Amino acid sequence: MTLTEDWTALNHSKDRGQLLAALTPLSHSERLRMLTRYIEQQVTWIRQQGGADTDTTANRSFLAIGFDSLMSVELLYSLQRDLSRDLDPVALEQDTIDDLAQLILAEVFAT
Repeated sequence: MTLTEDWTALNHSKDRGQLLAALTPLSHSERLRMLTRYIEQQVTWIRQQGGADTDTTANRSFLAIGFDSLMSVELLYSLQRDLSRDLDPVALEQDTIDDLAQLILAEVFAT
């Protein structure tokens, strides 16, 4: 998948680890861009499932976009499925999509 593809299509797939496979060959900055885009799309998709439509710009806080704890659990599930690994739920305490993407990238690709 490219940076512009629709990552929400993975929500209907039984395959695991597709995001990890797409991120692995990329440089750090490309990984960060792709992961941020993935999270933006997932947040938008999750919000729309609840009947809400909102601006999910990466530097806006989760609180400002009306993201609640149940939505966070759904996002965590999506990340774990698409990265094919368990993530610490504490990661979802980040204030913004940018912060979350940076934290997850550091955790997944720790050297």
